[in-house]
Amino acid sequence: MIVIGIISLLIGFLLPVLNRARHAAARASCLSNLRQVHQMIVLYAHENRDQVPLGYRADRKQFNSMVYSATSNRFVLFGLIYGTFRMASPNVLFCPAETDERSMPATSANPWPPGVDPTKHTYAGYGFRPAVDIPDDAADWLASPLPRLQRFRNRAILADLTAMPARVDTRHKHGVNALYGDGSAKWVRRLSFDAHLAPCTSISPQFNDEQDAIWRALDAAP
Repeated sequence: MIVIGIISLLIGFLLPVLNRARHAAARASCLSNLRQVHQMIVLYAHENRDQVPLGYRADRKQFNSMVYSATSNRFVLFGLIYGTFRMASPNVLFCPAETDERSMPATSANPWPPGVDPTKHTYAGYGFRPAVDIPDDAADWLASPLPRLQRFRNRAILADLTAMPARVDTRHKHGVNALYGDGSAKWVRRLSFDAHLAPCTSISPQFNDEQDAIWRALDAAP
C-alpha cells in the first residue's frame, strides 16, 4: 500500500509537468508552422507585385481563415496561397494543439484537399489579418486591390484564430502565436487582447471593430 501511495504521488507530480511540456511543444510547432507560411506569403508577394491576401470575406472580419468557398466554388484567402504552391501536406496551415475538427486538416467538418467535396467549405487553422474585404472573384480586385506586404513589416499578419473566445479555448487557451510581416513570430498572452475578444459571441459585422482592436493588440504585444 505504501508503494502504491508513493507511485500515485509521483504520478500526481509528473502529470502536470508532462502536460506543460506537451503544451510547450505544441506552441513551438505552431510557431514553426507560422514561419513556414510566411515564406510562402513572401514568395506569393514576389510573384504578385508585393500584393498578398491579408483580408476577410463577406463584410465579416472573423471570416479570415477560409481556403475554399463552397458558396462561390473558388479558392479564397489561404486558397490563393495553396493554389500557388499546392503543398503536399496541409499540416503547415494548422495548429497542432487544435481540438476543434472545423479547424483541423482532413476531417469530416473540414475536408482536404480543398474542393474535394464542393458542397463544403475548407478552412485553414490560422487567420489572416483582416486588412481589407477581399472579393472571391479576382476580377473585382481592381476596385479593391490586395494589400502590399511591405506595409505590414512591423505588424501582425497571421495568427491563431481569434474570431471568438471558443476559437482560442480549443488550442493554446491562454494566448495565441502571431506572425509579423518581417518574418518574426511570438507568443502573445490572452490578457493582451481578451477585453476585445470576450464580446465576440458570434460571426457578425457588429464585431469588426473588436477584431481590429485584437490585431492592434497583437501589433503592440511585447
